[in-house]
Amino acid sequence: KFIIKRIKKGKILVIEDSLSSSEEACLIEETMKHIDDKFPGIEVSTLRERSVESIREKLIRLLGGRTGGLTVIGPSKLVKRIRKEPNKIILKAEKKSAR
Repeated sequence: KFIIKRIKKGKILVIEDSLSSSEEACLIEETMKHIDDKFPGIEVSTLRERSVESIREKLIRLLGGRTGGLTVIGPSKLVKRIRKEPNKIILKAEKKSAR
């Protein structure tokens, strides 16, 4: 709810952690409940530190810990493009001016 509240206010959030697949699915599911004419939805991109998990990383996750990463979340009306590369996320945002 914290994330959706901020996104609805037109904020782009950068979280110093990667969302798990289930967390991302839960966020999208919750977002779908709030979509209307003023709030068209969100864009999410998660960058995990490694694509192949080591035994140590699997153990940390099993015990409820995190192994790092980065997540960028923004409103669809601001985020025009997100491109994910192995070590970075490139985001293009554009705010339309009122006429």
